[in-house]
Amino acid sequence: MRISPSRRDLLRGIGAVAAGVALGGPVGAASPTTGISVPISAIAGWVRRENIRPGDGTWLRGPAAVAGELEGYASATSVNLGGTISFFVSTTSPTFSIKVYRMGYYQGLGARLIETRSPLTGFARPMPAPDQYGTVDCQWPASFRVVVDHRYPPGQYLVRLENAQHQFRFIPFLVRDDTSSATFVYLSAVTTWQAYNTWGGYSLYRQATPVGGVTVSNANRAVRVSFNRPYDREFANGAADFVGNEFPLLFLAEQMGLDLTYWTDVDLHVRGASLTRHRALLSLGHDEYYSPAMRAAVTNAVAHGVNVAFFGANFCYRKIRFEPGVNGADRLMINYRSTADPITAANPSLATVNWSQYPSDLPESTFTGSMYGGVNGVGSLTVADASSWVWQGTGVRDGTVLAGALGGEFNHYNPYSTNPANVEVVGHSPVGGGVSDVTYVAEPGQGGVFASGTGHWVYDLSNAPKLGNFWVPAALPGVTNVIRRATMNVFARFAAGPAGVTTPSVANTNQFY
Repeated sequence: MRISPSRRDLLRGIGAVAAGVALGGPVGAASPTTGISVPISAIAGWVRRENIRPGDGTWLRGPAAVAGELEGYASATSVNLGGTISFFVSTTSPTFSIKVYRMGYYQGLGARLIETRSPLTGFARPMPAPDQYGTVDCQWPASFRVVVDHRYPPGQYLVRLENAQHQFRFIPFLVRDDTSSATFVYLSAVTTWQAYNTWGGYSLYRQATPVGGVTVSNANRAVRVSFNRPYDREFANGAADFVGNEFPLLFLAEQMGLDLTYWTDVDLHVRGASLTRHRALLSLGHDEYYSPAMRAAVTNAVAHGVNVAFFGANFCYRKIRFEPGVNGADRLMINYRSTADPITAANPSLATVNWSQYPSDLPESTFTGSMYGGVNGVGSLTVADASSWVWQGTGVRDGTVLAGALGGEFNHYNPYSTNPANVEVVGHSPVGGGVSDVTYVAEPGQGGVFASGTGHWVYDLSNAPKLGNFWVPAALPGVTNVIRRATMNVFARFAAGPAGVTTPSVANTNQFY
């Protein structure tokens, strides 16, 4: 595709930062490990110093514990600096030990050991029966607590539980800094993790195992799930979606030394108003379940110049609400997927339908230009507009095919949906279920929104350490370098401030639809 002069002018920008080149003067600094140019303010000395500390690759070695023999959960999905978080463990072993790891780059080893405790007394705890909503809600006594003192910088953590036979199981949690004004918000999609968690018999998708003596109102799936339970053994040995859908992006971002702060979806729900203190939100591989407060925080931030990158597909698709439970507020998550939700009559705005359905009628495309397409997204990525800043420095041309790059669920531009006026399609690829699109939209003066259009973007990103059979196949030769560079382009562009100021998008969808 030929570039019109107006588009060239936009790409030159006024002080915009293109990946690999600082445009308009010395406003960028090269990442010490990748050489890509990002604004000086987007590199954090503490992240760089943290990731040159000695790593520990043993975090993922050893046999996984058998289901029911060792498992646990945390009292919260995240904890602020200076706070305390409790952990609840059930084990058939008389004793167990813990190792607490901060996850990052760490010379390619992926983790740093923060704390070890041994031995701790083990107890076998009962698995609660599901209630009429399919909710399995543990009320175990606390086994140990972690005080988030000076040893614990902000970041993503995994607690590794080990029994006497040296079998292990993970419990994830996140340390946040509620005073941060970092460039990037790293968003961990724990609501989606919990939606797919089958521990105890039910997820929001299915009944995993027969449960006798209980009549569940929604027949074959739960309509309410609890954060007060472990993640299933088959869910990355308790690490849930972090290992496959999120870790490769964290691995790259901390390798680059990016200025990060760390949130979960629950934090976006609770303190989303503070999103405007940051320049960009990085949504990871599968960020499907959004409360009204979460969505309002994101759309408000975009309107105020915050950029958002969805490095996955099927984002902001299911509508949820929270209820308090054991261990505090927002521990129960409700999703009926229809107006059968009992709250519909009294407050239809909270009915947990899909966002695109009545009475919400707000598809995710209204602010992203990208809409969920389906689950059969296997295919090869075809570059549609190689002139886009997204592909700068990757060496691709219009029509370049990245073989096997696409997989899982997919998103696409839907001309029959509600979209912003100036959506750009920069990748347009046939897949088994339709078409997968890489899209970008930035309305003048607002934040930009990038959407990868595939559930495998993060998988393709790096060959970060892998967790045996719990990990998807390694990134593909010839794909990883392009996807990595495109991702770094997004980092650089979105760190420079509102993309609707530096690089407003230019509509081109009529060339494809």
